[in-house]
Amino acid sequence: MTEHEGQLQGADLRRAITAAAIGNFITWFDFAAYGFLAVLLGQIFFPSENPAASLLATFAAFGVAFLMNPIGGFVFGRLGDKVGRKKILATAILLMSASTFAVGLLPGYASIGIAAPVLLVVLRILQGFAAGGEPGGAATFLVESAARGRRARTVSFWHCSSYLANAVASVLVLTLNAILSHAAMFDWGWRIPFLIAGPLGLVGLYLRLRLNDTAEFERLQSTGEVSQTPVKDALTASRRQVIQVIGCIAFQAAAFYFIFVYMQTYLQSQVGFSFGMASASTVICLCAAAVAIFVFAWFSDQFGRKPVIILGAVTSTLIVFPAFAAFSTANTALIVSVHAAMGVCLAMFMSASGAAMVEIFPSRVRYAGFSIGFNISVAIFGGTAPYVATWLIAATGSPVSPSAILIVTGLMAIAAAFTLHETAGRRVDATIGALDPIRVGE
Repeated sequence: MTEHEGQLQGADLRRAITAAAIGNFITWFDFAAYGFLAVLLGQIFFPSENPAASLLATFAAFGVAFLMNPIGGFVFGRLGDKVGRKKILATAILLMSASTFAVGLLPGYASIGIAAPVLLVVLRILQGFAAGGEPGGAATFLVESAARGRRARTVSFWHCSSYLANAVASVLVLTLNAILSHAAMFDWGWRIPFLIAGPLGLVGLYLRLRLNDTAEFERLQSTGEVSQTPVKDALTASRRQVIQVIGCIAFQAAAFYFIFVYMQTYLQSQVGFSFGMASASTVICLCAAAVAIFVFAWFSDQFGRKPVIILGAVTSTLIVFPAFAAFSTANTALIVSVHAAMGVCLAMFMSASGAAMVEIFPSRVRYAGFSIGFNISVAIFGGTAPYVATWLIAATGSPVSPSAILIVTGLMAIAAAFTLHETAGRRVDATIGALDPIRVGE
């Protein structure tokens, strides 16, 4: 089967994009809702006389899910390269949506004591394990389904679903706070965002079960090239690529959670924004990023991944100091504008990284290799970002201290990006040692 025969078009491609994006939407909708409700969840599950201690405990429970990401990445990545992309994507969305739905059913600390936070952490662990299989599967499926000259734009729909998930979560939580009393939010209102995962998961499962596997995986099966030890093979033959993914995604993960999730809390606790104003700023930032990612993805498909990734990493790092200087002012318009600018810079980076981090792996270890590198970075630099940012402020007394997270990871991404080989326009079945000539923009 040739690559041309494996490219999906029209309704088939739209169905594949929707099926891949809906799992990502559920994952980030849950994580965003958790972040936006952090203060309230701290009171419900981790009550304390010290508000900072409750918030730290809440973000610790937020971060523990990400410690399970690498384990999920190893397990689902191995299976995705052995039995197929489709089956593992269906399993991941089922486990993710079920565990998220269960969070919405949990009683609080006042009802069952210490069992409440324990159960919350257990469910967060299950969510983290399931989420470990989601990015590698969805990104691999889309890269192998898209035409070679449109892969960045196709994968950007997957990334954009995370922006949309954050925006919808923010608007939903803002609406609930506006129409419900504090007592009602505390009692049952907070459950609604998590319960929504149930019906969404069923829709996503239905869509994914209707998909065929990618033509590239079917080619591997027909030629007997399916790896029997994809994790081992990825960590040996493709070790360089795994390290490149870790370096690039370190920044993407840290910046994503800081800009789109933690900033909601930061603008309230450090800048003095109301919950509504912080939510509005977050939604504006997400909308700006959602538009920008497709613009930069077009440039990536036309002119290559590497220049867009490097430019995105450099601008995202350079904007950190001016942004935190703006946050220290009382100028609301300036703060919101800078927040949006940070989102656009990150979108520039993500517009090319989504496709590039998958394309650098050979097909037989693509799911495992990307999943391992991606989830290690997310576990270390992503899920911990809100906790570390809160801790830095408490330890130093400086609201500017969290900028160190973005600067350090930004420098890591710049260094990693310079080591990348250009992959735009290359066949998805090309091996690392025998890449065909680049045909960018086809």
